[in-house]
Amino acid sequence: MGTTMCKSASAAAMAFTFAAAQAADGATDLQSAIAGGKVDLDMRLRYETVEQDNPLKDADALTLRTRLGYTTKPWHALSAFVEMENTSALVDDYAPAQPDYSVVADPEGAEVNQYGLRYAGIPGLAATLGRSKLILDNARWVGNVGWRQNEQTYDGAFLKYSGLPSLTGHYAYLSNANTILATNVDIEGHLLNLGWAVAKPLALSAYAYLLDDVAPPLAPPGDYDTIGLRASGSVALGAAAKLIYAAEYAMQEVESPGADFEADYLLGELGVGFKPVTLTLGYELLGSDDGAFGLQTPLATKHAFQGWADVFLVTPAGGIEDLYVAAQGALGPVKLAAVYHEFSADEVVGGIDDYGSEIDLSAGTALVGKLSGLVKYASYSADDFGVDTDKLWLQLEYKL
Repeated sequence: MGTTMCKSASAAAMAFTFAAAQAADGATDLQSAIAGGKVDLDMRLRYETVEQDNPLKDADALTLRTRLGYTTKPWHALSAFVEMENTSALVDDYAPAQPDYSVVADPEGAEVNQYGLRYAGIPGLAATLGRSKLILDNARWVGNVGWRQNEQTYDGAFLKYSGLPSLTGHYAYLSNANTILATNVDIEGHLLNLGWAVAKPLALSAYAYLLDDVAPPLAPPGDYDTIGLRASGSVALGAAAKLIYAAEYAMQEVESPGADFEADYLLGELGVGFKPVTLTLGYELLGSDDGAFGLQTPLATKHAFQGWADVFLVTPAGGIEDLYVAAQGALGPVKLAAVYHEFSADEVVGGIDDYGSEIDLSAGTALVGKLSGLVKYASYSADDFGVDTDKLWLQLEYKL
């Protein structure tokens, strides 16, 4: 990890050196751009406990994540940014540092989380070179795993188009994924996402995510090509309520060592919102190729899907069917959420059909100034897959 950090720090320094080198006849303007930039600070203190019905000891983790970033003002439409990240464990009774405990995926360490140059001199187009977080659509396929203390970021080149009110476009070339476990996976990825907000009742996005040399912990080894289409929107139901929906289909082709696979992805969600409560019924399928391979989402924010207990970070060979119902609302300043999942296999493998069920609960609120608090709980009850798992989080976060 030390070598990676040194390389990242060197690249960050090079980014600023490059910007400075362009100022041969405009040093004063460049100095103003650098000195007049914006500081970002994010500090998150979290206690997490994990109890599992297995021989492992119950995990206890008290971690403090600190991010400190700086972005210059634009100079000739060019700006530079850098963000450092450190995670310290005040209580460290958890794996992988201590393998006889249950896992908490928040390893200690420091790194350059983001850095690079951004050019916005063409109307509607932003081009970024360096290391950056990236979130596309609802983060089901490409996200930053923002729940974990060490978020996932990517090295590469990024283009974002927003020149027309209803059209957006993203293209990214990735050369490396910096995972939540403070590891680096050298990949070659081409990500294309096009969005069209037709009207409030209908927003469309089409995507193609082509990834070569994927490896753990992102997913089982292989080349992953995923192409899909998503539709979402809302329709008013009188003055006080609205109908909310989402539908998505994708096909994934995988070339893995020794075999090739194909699997389908399917999502259907229907909800009703009436202030201050929204109720949602959903079905999500991560399909199986005849029980030999389950569809994977290597770059996703996986924690946000299929239960907060993170039992299904790697899709089983039999695939996953997730039938869920969710309620979100507010009680005064407190935001509340509750989700119930029923998990089963798409294809029965080794007699395993009903995986289990899960209940997720959360309550969060603003406290004082820029300080917020969150209580979150997940309970997975195993049938044919995994073990009973209970997780509890208590969190304070300060953002500047």
